Amino acid sequence: MIALALTAAALAQAALPPKLGEPWIGADRNQREASIGLQIDRSTEPDPELVRGLEINWDDFPYQQGRFPVPVTDADDYNVAVGIMLDVAATGVPQSCRIVTPSRTAAFDAHACPHLIRYLRFYPALNRSGTRLGGTLAIRVRYTAGRIRMETAAGGVVPMAWRPTPKPLTPITAATVGFGPGDGLPASVGGTSGSLKVEADGSVSGCMLAAPTQVDAFDIKMCERLRAVKFEPARERDGRAVPSRYRFGMARPR
Repeated sequence: MIALALTAAALAQAALPPKLGEPWIGADRNQREASIGLQIDRSTEPDPELVRGLEINWDDFPYQQGRFPVPVTDADDYNVAVGIMLDVAATGVPQSCRIVTPSRTAAFDAHACPHLIRYLRFYPALNRSGTRLGGTLAIRVRYTAGRIRMETAAGGVVPMAWRPTPKPLTPITAATVGFGPGDGLPASVGGTSGSLKVEADGSVSGCMLAAPTQVDAFDIKMCERLRAVKFEPARERDGRAVPSRYRFGMARPR
């Protein structure tokens, strides 16, 4: 009787969904993992009124918590997506969530919104006048479980697509963005990156920080400095100047 009870308990434990983000070894000795991934749908152009957009707070980011929404066996290989709209307050805390593209699997659809509202936190957006803002994000929540695959690119050479690129007339340096002795930033700030919208006349009309310092006054001043940079505009093959985007990255000197 005791043996039967132990067997039943073992089967019940085996039927539990795996813990998120914790790899395990299947019966075939292949490593497996169940996890959640997020893809935020953003405009490709910097918003002229914003210095930075809503960004996930990576220091407070424990959303690989709990268990996968469904049990997973060695024969299962999940790759399921749920499309949601997430409303975030100016404090960075999600306020509401709704599904716009269901996965057609009730367990995943039921899991996505409550889970992300509980665990996700954001740095607020910031506009040029220094106001912190919330907003609404379209997010694709992808659930995966199965063998961990190592994928390599196929051999051969593929021609690069033509992409007009602007060039700054003077180099963008650490001093350009305001890094240097006495910049007043926390020691944890190692650098910055982002993108600029460069118009056909070489002027910068938008600056969006992908890796802001999270020091509001500094981020605003940094974008204003970058807006003052003049560019040789991007040109098509026929020489015609066109609006384009310029990505930048800068390490903070130590």
